[in-house]
Amino acid sequence: MPSPTIETALARATDELPALLPLIEAFGPMLIAREAHRAQAPGWTGPPPEIDAERYSLGTPILAGVGFQDRSAELPGLAATLLPTLARSFPALAGQFDALAESIRSGSLPAQELWAAAFGQLPAVPGVSVHALSLAAAELVRPFIERQAADLLDHARELPWRQQVCPVCGGAPNMSVLRRVQDDAEYIQAHGGRRFLRCSCCASEWTHKRVSCPSCGCEEPDELVVLRDPARPFERADACDRCKTFVLCLDSGEMVDIPHPDVAALTMLPLELKAREKGYAPMAEHVWSGLGG
Repeated sequence: MPSPTIETALARATDELPALLPLIEAFGPMLIAREAHRAQAPGWTGPPPEIDAERYSLGTPILAGVGFQDRSAELPGLAATLLPTLARSFPALAGQFDALAESIRSGSLPAQELWAAAFGQLPAVPGVSVHALSLAAAELVRPFIERQAADLLDHARELPWRQQVCPVCGGAPNMSVLRRVQDDAEYIQAHGGRRFLRCSCCASEWTHKRVSCPSCGCEEPDELVVLRDPARPFERADACDRCKTFVLCLDSGEMVDIPHPDVAALTMLPLELKAREKGYAPMAEHVWSGLGG
């Protein structure tokens, strides 16, 4: 069954932001499907890659030179259910997703090539653009790599990681969350909340300096910009004037019902567009990034 957390967050967003109803109706089913397929996907099997604590602490991700385990054999079955959902979310690409589905069914696009397409090795598929293929392949592979990443990150939680990229796959963040975290040893709450970055590729989360740019490392207050909608002060875009990038941020410190990060990012599309209008670029995009701009 789809995660009630996702469904509840989408329902609440619909009530709070009726102007975003078309956006929520378009992408809500995709987020529900993403969560459901991730829950059913197998995680990492067998021994995990050996982690060299010294190299890891210096910035070498867990999967450097290794890569995720190939689950391409499971992609054709998933494509039969997920591609129609993507077609509803991206109606302009519906015909291309139909052509892609037929290529998968007929075997003219081998599952191994579909898996590789999610990592930038894009084959030519008749009737399917590079953009449509890349988008579909990434969504098809996502449930498997997110489950694997969650398993792998557990093996490194006690090791320090101070980089701007994902500790599992090296991906860039497209979302961040401020959370109040209790220190069990001292029974205190981290002042103002701890900052977690979220990987755009595998959804892993890691802590990062609260007052700094995750892209270039700038810590100068005069160069760090926070963009907000006064009506929704818990949503922000943390931007940097030095490297002209931004990352969305949900300040959940005072929230009772904290939405799933993907739902929060979806409802912050107007804020993302505002950041783009001011000349900032996202550190990494969501599938809906830039729509309406």
